[in-house]
Amino acid sequence: MDRRARIVELVRALALERRDEPFILTSGEVSYEYVDAKLAIARGSDLETAAVAGVDALAQIGVTAYEAVGGMTMGADPLAHAIAMVADVHWFSVRKQPKGHGTQRSLEGGRLDPGTPAVLVDDVVTTGGSIQQAYNVLDDLGIRVVGALTLVDRGDVAGAFFSDREVPYVALATYRDLDIPPVGATA
Repeated sequence: MDRRARIVELVRALALERRDEPFILTSGEVSYEYVDAKLAIARGSDLETAAVAGVDALAQIGVTAYEAVGGMTMGADPLAHAIAMVADVHWFSVRKQPKGHGTQRSLEGGRLDPGTPAVLVDDVVTTGGSIQQAYNVLDDLGIRVVGALTLVDRGDVAGAFFSDREVPYVALATYRDLDIPPVGATA
């Protein structure tokens, strides 16, 4: 089984929950399906599979030259750390708010200078709010986003966002793969 198919299998088995009462998602959208992708990659070997699949998927869309990988904490952290290990690059986390003391940084982890080529990752993208917020932080700091990757994409919004910015984007699993309705497609 190829790695991406394995990711879809893991998400279906461990991270996808369906119920009769709707979930309110972080985006504010309502869905009868909830995806907690961190559950799919909580075991070390599954996280490694996702990281290798992520590096491979990025390479397939032409993203091979990057020095850092990360995204909004906490959703991006496990996958970013694992990809950093596999690709031997720096990891970083974007804070939801700049640190209120000390250095007052927005980024933690590797030190990224303006112009540093970076890949954004996230665990689940619904309307794209978190990954777009991370993009804006990096853009404001002059860091070059050269690619974006998500473990699960529940709609088509993030793809359009990155396409408009000419940033290659790929998801390891989509709503189509999971046989669930898209969320946020009209946002």
